[in-house]
Amino acid sequence: MQTIGIETAQNVVVQHEVASLGDRIVAYILDALVLIAWIVFLVIIVLLSMDNDPSGIAIGILAFLGLGPYLFYHLVCEITMDGQSIGKRSRKIRVARVDGGQPRIGQYLLRWVLRPIDGFYYLGLIVILVNGKGQRLGDLAAGTTVISLKPRLRLQDTLMTEVRAEHQVRFPEVVRLSDAQAALIKEVLNNYKVGNRAELLREMAEKVSQAIGNTGAGMNAEEFLRAVLQDYVHLTGQAGQPTSR
Repeated sequence: MQTIGIETAQNVVVQHEVASLGDRIVAYILDALVLIAWIVFLVIIVLLSMDNDPSGIAIGILAFLGLGPYLFYHLVCEITMDGQSIGKRSRKIRVARVDGGQPRIGQYLLRWVLRPIDGFYYLGLIVILVNGKGQRLGDLAAGTTVISLKPRLRLQDTLMTEVRAEHQVRFPEVVRLSDAQAALIKEVLNNYKVGNRAELLREMAEKVSQAIGNTGAGMNAEEFLRAVLQDYVHLTGQAGQPTSR
């Protein structure tokens, strides 16, 4: 499965898989149902208004205004919902740039403009199948793709770290952390490519010490974070089979 590195706000590069074709199809169907529901609602309003407006002028205006949300649904959703629509959010997928950055409004606009062409005889679906990078024509033109936000591994596998059978917990306060925070610590520790790794470790250690109320006196940032992660894995039972050296 093709993956793309996305840089988080903490300057950590997280690898995401390209969204599966199945997830994109389901998201498309869910979005279509939302739009159908809107049209049904609009038709009901128009029918109810017919008795009060024999000339049909108000009905025409209402229909014209009602088509706006239908036509601009995908564009507005992706701009305001960080690359997601209602269907995409339900499937935990979103639009991302192929270089890992945040898409710009112009890129969302280009995807939207080319959407009708992608829908012509299922051309977009064919391009996705041939392309192999989850890109339809709109994505190819905009330099975007659709990624999956689902964890590539189960969390217990992601947090798998070496913990001795005789491991002694130094920071019992780590139970205050969430699984997401522990996963972020793991990402920071494994991120050797970033140029300012020492500063990143220091900043992360400061945030963790504030969260658990323990500074890890006498330990450097990396030692502290590794100890915290080991204690978290040990105390939350996510170590699986403990290992020994």
